[in-house]
Amino acid sequence: MSAYDLDDAPAHDSPLAQIAMLVVGLVLLFVSWRLFLTPHAVATLYERDLPAYQGAIDTMAAGHNPYLPAQVKHAHGLPFIAPPFVWMLYWLAAHSPVRPMFGNLLMIADFVAGAAIPAVLSRLLLGPGAARIVLGAGTFAALFLGSGVFSVLVANNGTLLYALIGLGLVPAMRDGRWLGFHIAVALATAFKPFYAAFWLIPLLADAEARAQWRTGALAVAAAAASYAVPLVLAPKLMAQWISTLFTQVVGHERLGDNLLGAVTADPGHLPLPPLAAHAVFSAILLAGALMLGRLERSQRIAGLLMVAVFLNPRAMRYDLSTAAVPLLALVAGALARGRPGGLVQAAVAAALAAVTIVFSRDAPPDGYLYAAVAVTALGAAVVAARSRPAAPGPA
Repeated sequence: MSAYDLDDAPAHDSPLAQIAMLVVGLVLLFVSWRLFLTPHAVATLYERDLPAYQGAIDTMAAGHNPYLPAQVKHAHGLPFIAPPFVWMLYWLAAHSPVRPMFGNLLMIADFVAGAAIPAVLSRLLLGPGAARIVLGAGTFAALFLGSGVFSVLVANNGTLLYALIGLGLVPAMRDGRWLGFHIAVALATAFKPFYAAFWLIPLLADAEARAQWRTGALAVAAAAASYAVPLVLAPKLMAQWISTLFTQVVGHERLGDNLLGAVTADPGHLPLPPLAAHAVFSAILLAGALMLGRLERSQRIAGLLMVAVFLNPRAMRYDLSTAAVPLLALVAGALARGRPGGLVQAAVAAALAAVTIVFSRDAPPDGYLYAAVAVTALGAAVVAARSRPAAPGPA
């Protein structure tokens, strides 16, 4: 049996705890469906991002460059802003037999990833049992203004990347084998640089993970090469990408649903400019991540997962959805000694959903609320960690 066997804890739940997790999970799924899967949401969000990807494929197949506004087929004002490494992958897809099936394949992958993220993270961070998977699915769907529903609807490739990272955590947390995780994070970072924050997890998870620094260093080098090689071999393409990215993200203020987007869209609540506010927020997150060492290992990793998501200054709701189950695991763990039982987890899930739904106004100003929830959860976990003896096992 592995030293990291996840079936060791929590202890057997009572029938009442099992029922509580199922009821809360199903209620959250129902609430998500009623609040966030309205006809208007389906009409405006369903496959929202898919036309941008398909437009890039069609533009490349026609011999044009999707970075150039005059040549790309726009959809809802969303151009292709992936880096040159991804541009090259799309060029290959545009000139391959995959092209006619590309949109359908990406849509199917998005639905599968949207189901895999809460299932995998619930099993890893909350514990065993179907009731916990249902609870995790409801939490994933409802928190952060229905971020899980949003993730599945818009068909963004980020959802698939988060699913790969979650799957990479399975052998890492079960057997201490981090290779798959490093590969997943390197691939995700090649798509979007801010995914590199997930390397905080093996760095701070335990000593055994840190001992595999060569594997991690190779993965970091591979991700860096995905930007360095195009910079040297295709500098014009790199310049076009940076120009397109800057225009869409900064010029059009598409700054996401995190604190940066909130301060930009609704200043006046903080005496700081947007970038400074996010820098302070990031410093608080990193400081908290460094102080989780005494928590049980899965709770520590849950905290690091949440931090990695929120460190992305341009985090969208499909990013924040990945932080939902880790947030639940972190808060529930802070309220209990060791692995929390099902009753605690169900109560925390209901409370978090209530806070992030009842006090929501509209994204991106909701970034103030989400940042406050993340900092509060991390602070509670730090207080709990400081009050406990060192966690057993490698740390």
